[in-house]
Amino acid sequence: MTILAVSTFFQVVFASMLVIAVMILWVAAIVDVFRSGASGWKIAAILVLILILPIVGPLLYLAFRKPDPAPTAEEVYMAQADLHREAARRPIGGPGMGAQ
Repeated sequence: MTILAVSTFFQVVFASMLVIAVMILWVAAIVDVFRSGASGWKIAAILVLILILPIVGPLLYLAFRKPDPAPTAEEVYMAQADLHREAARRPIGGPGMGAQ
């Protein structure tokens, strides 16, 4: 009887590891769907795919989704220039230093 209990324990451990991995994949795909900024119907269709096919659906979505566009060198330069201009406008010491 001891062997049956041990094998059942390992079956539960193995099954829980699979369930946790699938849940992480599922949550990651759903969060990515909402962060993608797609239209409402596209989000609904992808969520239906993910919910109907719990293992294959997220894998298909993550495999075939469009990658996030990387910022160009010009966009990075402009963002840094904006940060420098904003920092130059702020007074040194901040508003709480000696002001009443």
